[in-house]
Amino acid sequence: MTAAPFTPPFPEPRESLAGPFEMIRLLRGNVLSGLLARSYQAECIPLHLLGRRMLIVNTPDLVREVFVLRDDVYGRKSHDMEGALAPVIGESLFINHGEAWRERREALAPALHPAGLRQFHPLFIQVADELAAQWEAAAGGPPRDIAPDLAIATARIVMLAVFGPEVAPAAAHALAAAFASYQEAAENIDLAHLLGLPSWVPTPQSRRARQAARDIRALIEALLQRHALTAPFARFAATRRDDGSAVLHHAALVDEIAMMLLAGSETSANGLAWALYLAASHAPTLERLRAEWQGVLADGRAPEAADLPALVFTRAVVQETLRLYPPVAILSRQAMRADRIRRWDIRKGGTVACLPWLLQRNGLIWDAPHEFRPARFLPNAPEKPPRFAHIPFGLGPRVCAGAAFGMAEMLVFLPVLLRRLDFTIAPQHRVMPKLRLTLRPDGGLPMLMARRGMRA
Repeated sequence: MTAAPFTPPFPEPRESLAGPFEMIRLLRGNVLSGLLARSYQAECIPLHLLGRRMLIVNTPDLVREVFVLRDDVYGRKSHDMEGALAPVIGESLFINHGEAWRERREALAPALHPAGLRQFHPLFIQVADELAAQWEAAAGGPPRDIAPDLAIATARIVMLAVFGPEVAPAAAHALAAAFASYQEAAENIDLAHLLGLPSWVPTPQSRRARQAARDIRALIEALLQRHALTAPFARFAATRRDDGSAVLHHAALVDEIAMMLLAGSETSANGLAWALYLAASHAPTLERLRAEWQGVLADGRAPEAADLPALVFTRAVVQETLRLYPPVAILSRQAMRADRIRRWDIRKGGTVACLPWLLQRNGLIWDAPHEFRPARFLPNAPEKPPRFAHIPFGLGPRVCAGAAFGMAEMLVFLPVLLRRLDFTIAPQHRVMPKLRLTLRPDGGLPMLMARRGMRA
């Protein structure tokens, strides 16, 4: 029997373009609220805002052309993205470009290479078990927002991976809280730049957001003082150039650890929150997940690293979740020289972007693009999505270095949590995605939790 269609919530697209000042208000609140209905079937979307131009590319071919084939032109993050994240992650890999980016990326790659993931797998199981036990203790009580709990759990994993087992759980709580504060206050649209004002002009970000950024960096400084880095990351920190000079000075190391902590926890936390919501809201998916776990993990144990390839449907659920709710839903670049894309001229410093949110819901590419259909990612699916149509971890030379880490983490958490608990979204809570720096559930995801009588 075919399951009934399930279309999870997303903001109602606009039928007409808002005026410039209304558009600025929408984009600074929730970027998704400014999108037009026709954008979901567009190949290319030119935008003009107070004299500034942006071009959004929205097909796999154009995305490949800009982010892969023209990396020499579009290898630098956009001005808005740099300005939004630099207070926290400085000149880290996420923002860096050119030779500095290349040498740091080459130095970090061994620590996060998929071949070495098994060394982190026990951490996934440990923290997933800790979270499941915490939620079991709270089961039967009032609704509990799972989003911050997942942010703390995934931050704890990265901290354990980087700093070792002595790092206190309170550090993960502090990091998750500080970044939540930063994300709410940070300006994802640099209004001063948009208006042609100097960068020193005060904005709301210069107060609350910058204080949260200082709190995050102070936390990292304290961790570095108290704990030695684990072997993979100690080797990264000690990398030398051919002439013997250090690739990373102290401030650069703080930048890179901030980037790893935030990118390594934010993507997984958001992906897991949405996956738990989708599975809990769609009984056929939850039933099929538990049937797969019963077959692969028949003794009720958590999945070991060797089990992950057999979790075929679980992986499909994660991939479909990341299609509908990509944690990093905007990839934006600035042109390092003048260029032309199709019939649009791009000025030096101009912005070209891809919105995975739009690309991964483009009706020209996907059948029933807003429906939750994990089966579209199964190996035997009749139609495969074209390459560069599904890019939740980015693409090209700047693809997320921790993509395999995050995927493995999610494949462990889902069976551990969903075999021990049932989840129901709190009554009267309206679930809606909100895109600022990352894609989070607006107002969180308050869930009623119930312990399962037996583990499926």
